[in-house]
Amino acid sequence: MADRKPLVLINGQLAQLPDGDVLVGTVSEVDVTEMQAKEAVSAGMAMYCSAAFEVLKAANDTAAKAEVMGLAKTDAALDAYVKVQGEGFFELADWTAATGSAALAPGQEYFLDATAGLLTSTPPAAGYSVLVGRAVKPTVLQLKIGTPIAL
Repeated sequence: MADRKPLVLINGQLAQLPDGDVLVGTVSEVDVTEMQAKEAVSAGMAMYCSAAFEVLKAANDTAAKAEVMGLAKTDAALDAYVKVQGEGFFELADWTAATGSAALAPGQEYFLDATAGLLTSTPPAAGYSVLVGRAVKPTVLQLKIGTPIAL
């Protein structure tokens, strides 16, 4: 397969990326929603949106609560606004509040737990199975939020 170079603008003209040049850029957050939390949450916790359009901690015990919309980006008090990320790579220095362990296990899949907001590396045996993501580093979870499957 032939090497292909990306197209770039150089002095206002469209051209192939010159040899030796590299593209550098930052990746912005993907699919981040800001909503009012109807309960206190910690960064990394799984969230869902209720029928009343309230953002709450997700849990795998009912179909409604198992509809994970994403993970809380920051801690938030009751009625405070919280950003919720639903796709991409989610980085958190300490995962203790969400998983019970400070670090993720790279390569391990994480599922929605029966305890509201929490993630577990053990696939559930009851309720609903919801894959939330796969750890790619001890601090990074690649979000792959799945459809709830009744067990």
